[in-house]
Amino acid sequence: LPTRKFDLIITDINMPDINGLELIGFVKASPAYKDIPLIIVSTEKTEEDVKRGLALGAAGYVVKPFTKPDLMAAVGKVLGSEM
Repeated sequence: LPTRKFDLIITDINMPDINGLELIGFVKASPAYKDIPLIIVSTEKTEEDVKRGLALGAAGYVVKPFTKPDLMAAVGKVLGSEM
């Protein structure tokens, strides 16, 4: 079981050791972490990419490049507060 509680996980899709979509699968399969919302931040921006990420369990998707207000809006939406 985790020793710390996380409010949010932000991940990229393209990472060196693990694909972000695989990471989402691991998180959502874990009883300890499955309820933590995830946001994908990625250069992968086709409608298919976004749909796939959301279908796997991401609560939000932000396309790179993005502005700080873009990211803060996505975080606020996922966490239920204005940022």
